[in-house]
Amino acid sequence: MFDLPDDPVSLRSFLERSPDFVALSDVTGKILYINPAGSELIGVEDVADIGQVSALDLLTSDGLDLTDDIAAGLLSEGKWEGYCELRHQVTGAGMPVVVSSYVISRADGGPDVVASTIRHRHTVEQRSARMAADAVIAGRHALEQKALADLSRFAVVAELPRLLTAATDTAATLIGVGNSAIAHLEHPTDPYLTMDAASGALGMRQDIPSGDGSLVGFVLTLSEPVVCSDSHAEKRFRTDTMISLGLRSGVGVPILTAAGRAWGVLSIHSVEARLYRDEEVSFLSSVAGIVSAAIRRIDLELQLRRRSTHDALTGLPNRTLAYEVIESALDRARQQSGTVALLLLDIDDFKIINDSLGHDAGDRALVKFVERLASAIRDADTIARLGGDEFLIVCEGVDSVAHAEELARHISSSIAVPFSAEDVPIPLSASIGIAVSEPNSTRHELIHRADLAMYRAKDSGSGGHAVFDPTDLYDADRIRSLSIDLRTALRADELTLAYQPLVDIATRKIVAVEALARWNHRELGPIEPSEFVGVAERTGLATPLGAWALRTACTAAARWRTFSDIVVRVNVSALQLRDPDFPTQVASVLAETGLPAFALGLEVTETVWVADTERVADTVSALHAMGVALLLDDMGKGHSSMSYLDRYPMFECFKIDKSYIARLPAPRARAIVSAIVSLARAFDVTVVGEGVETEEQLEALAATGCDFAQGYLLGRPVGAGAIADLLLGDR
Repeated sequence: MFDLPDDPVSLRSFLERSPDFVALSDVTGKILYINPAGSELIGVEDVADIGQVSALDLLTSDGLDLTDDIAAGLLSEGKWEGYCELRHQVTGAGMPVVVSSYVISRADGGPDVVASTIRHRHTVEQRSARMAADAVIAGRHALEQKALADLSRFAVVAELPRLLTAATDTAATLIGVGNSAIAHLEHPTDPYLTMDAASGALGMRQDIPSGDGSLVGFVLTLSEPVVCSDSHAEKRFRTDTMISLGLRSGVGVPILTAAGRAWGVLSIHSVEARLYRDEEVSFLSSVAGIVSAAIRRIDLELQLRRRSTHDALTGLPNRTLAYEVIESALDRARQQSGTVALLLLDIDDFKIINDSLGHDAGDRALVKFVERLASAIRDADTIARLGGDEFLIVCEGVDSVAHAEELARHISSSIAVPFSAEDVPIPLSASIGIAVSEPNSTRHELIHRADLAMYRAKDSGSGGHAVFDPTDLYDADRIRSLSIDLRTALRADELTLAYQPLVDIATRKIVAVEALARWNHRELGPIEPSEFVGVAERTGLATPLGAWALRTACTAAARWRTFSDIVVRVNVSALQLRDPDFPTQVASVLAETGLPAFALGLEVTETVWVADTERVADTVSALHAMGVALLLDDMGKGHSSMSYLDRYPMFECFKIDKSYIARLPAPRARAIVSAIVSLARAFDVTVVGEGVETEEQLEALAATGCDFAQGYLLGRPVGAGAIADLLLGDR
């Protein structure tokens, strides 16, 4: 037996424990060492006698035929690898093996040694087969993961029919069948499911039996995956539909709603009996999960879009949709040489109803008012709620002003009968302003005229109506006067900024402040921001007002950042975003004030973004490239398109409109806020809830996973000095 006295114990232990045949021999072929695995393979029990054995003694006749090749390889290259055949030393049976031999020069100057590792050929082939199978599985898994990733990206922007088709194609292609479908049940009692997308033989059917009448119906009933390996042997449900289409096997998985109920079923079918692997069912469930998430997104988008165009309490079109209706009506009127009448209604003394009986009674009064209003108008007329107790009726085909007045009188009489709330009769009346279009009337002009007439009717007493008169334009004088004074105030630096804290919900620490413009008029006193900002936007002062606010806020923030990590957020107008030089102006302000770009956040309202996406995208992209943070304000108030947000992923934060926060912790409001937070997570942005006024609202907001909050509960808008004190105390 060959001795290894100078080798480490660990080497000997390795050789003794190796599952492979390891042998050492001299260049003449004399065996010097065989490890236990080798002894066992060739049937030698007494390894002490191995020193009398030659390597040639271990080979069969077929193996001996290779000795010249082996010797030549060892001599020329110092190694030889290949198939050979060993002879079992007891039975004489041949054993196919794979041999790897190497010539090793000894460090002590002794003669060279040949080291060989030998594995049974079946073992090598089995191992290779396992490796090949693992490679196939890994390759299939990689393809599946790529397909799921591609489908997930497509699901964010695709319309539902296109997504359903893509999902069925993905399922059929990756699993390797020619038939796939998505079907859903319109109503729980329907006898058939409606086919939404299908390929192969399934495309020949428009409906599938529900319940146990089919595989798909059975999946929908159970709300869990079902595998049918052979339709001829299936007993759980009827297979008539499958057999009629020439389908022998299939798998169906449910497409679940947010509530965990099955909306529909994704299924694949084969024309042959087949066993489906667990991995295939899992992949199919993943595809169904993507479809399920997309359906929830689309449902939410529809809800948000409807909320952006309809009033939540009454279900009537809101201001946004009303404006569209007016525009369309005016277009038709111009084409047909007709007229449009607007009737603007404001419920008289509605605040008294709310204050005396409570807001619930007030809401019931509004609903009753709408019911009576709807019964009083013509079928072709449109009612909209503009907000609060103000409503608008769009009437087409009005022949004259007298006709419009007749409609107003009919409406007044219809709503005049009191209704009961809390056993208290509540009289309802409304002041109505009427404006009738002229050939070149615009929506803005018509609404403005109806508004002026309505206020004159209200001044004349409850329940009356008034028709617009040119003398109603008295308020134009106020707008002109305010615009002149605002321009002077900007030049004289008479405006101020107040700053409202924004806090981290988890830590209650101030992380940012929002800059809010304030104007204390020298003669009129404080002017509401909604009024003077509106005047600025209508008279060309929005850009200088915005520039002043930006510079003032950045200057203050730069001072605060000498002792704090605070960031400042400034609202920007549509006019500023439409200006291609705006990014340069922002860069100049940052350079002059020393405020780093990342410490500035610009808030863009959702309405401006959706309305002007294409026009302002370059400006927003440039600001984003500078490192300025961009926030989408009033999220949920407008009607954001997910495709726009996906195409222009520049926003770092969504601000949930305060109208949703005000209704927390009501379940529906919580669900909407949670959905918006989920959307934000999908776009990898943070979320702010604004308008938080109670601890209950804050707790409900925190439960949705919202990151930050802003509102009177956490801090009212205050001056720059007060903010500095807050920041110093917050350290």
